[in-house]
Amino acid sequence: MRYVLFSLSAFVFYAIFYFSYINGLDELGKRAVESGKLPSINEPLRSVYTGVEPVDKLLTLLTTFFYPSLDGSNPGLLLHSIGFSGTFGAAWTLVVLESWRKGNTGTIVAYPMIFGLAAQVLTFAFATPLICALQLGCSITARRPHADNIRVPRAVLAALPLIFVVGFMVPTNIMVLPAPAVIPVDVKQIAIAMWHPWPGYVSILTTVAYFILSPFFSDNQRASMSSLRWVYAFAFINASLSHLVSWIVSLATVIVPSLFADHVLETLHPANVFAIPLPWSGLTVDNVGDGVHVFLRWDYLIGSAGILLWAIQLYTVAHKQLGVVSWVSFLFKVTLLTALVGPAGTAVELVWERDELVFSETGGSRQQVSKAKKST
Repeated sequence: MRYVLFSLSAFVFYAIFYFSYINGLDELGKRAVESGKLPSINEPLRSVYTGVEPVDKLLTLLTTFFYPSLDGSNPGLLLHSIGFSGTFGAAWTLVVLESWRKGNTGTIVAYPMIFGLAAQVLTFAFATPLICALQLGCSITARRPHADNIRVPRAVLAALPLIFVVGFMVPTNIMVLPAPAVIPVDVKQIAIAMWHPWPGYVSILTTVAYFILSPFFSDNQRASMSSLRWVYAFAFINASLSHLVSWIVSLATVIVPSLFADHVLETLHPANVFAIPLPWSGLTVDNVGDGVHVFLRWDYLIGSAGILLWAIQLYTVAHKQLGVVSWVSFLFKVTLLTALVGPAGTAVELVWERDELVFSETGGSRQQVSKAKKST
C-alpha cells in the first residue's frame, strides 16, 4: 500500500502541476501578479506581507490563487472549497493524532508541521499520501498496533479539538468574510496569507499544550479513551458536515432548481462542481478562478484518496492481527460511508474503529486476564 501512496504523491506533478501549465492557469496567474491586480476584481494585489522578498513573492502568488475561491465570483469553486476545507481539517486531525502516538516517537511521522507546510505550498495531494506512506513504512503502529504503542498523551487529546478550532477554523472563517462588505479587500488578502501556515499553528499549539497541561492530567485509560473519542467525533463531524453541505446544495440545483437564481444554476450543477477534467482532454481555462477549480478538484481527489487508503490499511492490518475481516461487508461499508460522509469522514471512522479494537483486545482488563491465564 505504501508504494501506491508514494505513486499518488508523485502523480501530483502530472495531474496538477503539469495540467495547470498546459491548461493556461500558470500563465494567467503570472499575468495577474505582473499586473498588480487581483484576478477576479479590479483591486490592487498586495505584494508585501513580511518584508522578506522570497516569502512575500510566495504569499502574493498564493493570494492570487486563493482569492477567486473566496470572493464569491465563482459559486461552484466556493462550494467545492467548503467541502475541501472539511476534508483537509479532518485528514490533518488524523495526521496530528498519529504524530503523537507513542510508537511514532523519533520517526519522521512525529513532525507533521513539515508536511503540513508542504501541503500548503506543494498541495494537500502531495503531502498527505507522502506522510501516510512514510507512516506505513516506518511505524510499528501500522505493522503491529498495540494499546501501548498507539497511545496518545491525554493532555494532547484533551486540547486537540480546541486547538483545531483556534488554529484552523478561526483563520479559515476570517479569510472567508466577504470583502469589501465586511472587511476591506486588503485585510482579506492579509487574512489569506495568515491562513496558510495553519498546520504550523496547530503543531506549535499542540506541543505547547502538551508541556503545559501534562502535569494536570493523570494517565487514566478510561479518561484517555473518552478524550480520544471526542477527537474522533470532532473530526468526523467536521468532515461529514462539509461534505453533506457541498453535495446537498449542488444536488438541489437538479432536484429543486427553482430555489436558485438562473445565473448560478449551471455553475452549482454537480457536473460543474465535482467532475474531474482529465489532463489529456485538451481543456483550457479562461480565468484564474476556473483554473483553480480544476486544480483543487485534482488536489481533493488525490489527497482524500490517500488518507482513505491509509485508513483502510490500518484497519485491515489490525483486524487481521486481532480478528477477522469480512471483505464483502467491509467494502460495502466503505463505499456507503464515502458516499454519505466523504472519504475523510470514512477515514476517521476506520481509524477510530481500529483504535477501539486495539485498546479493547490488547489493553486494560483483557490484557490482565490473559496474564492471569498464563500464570495459572
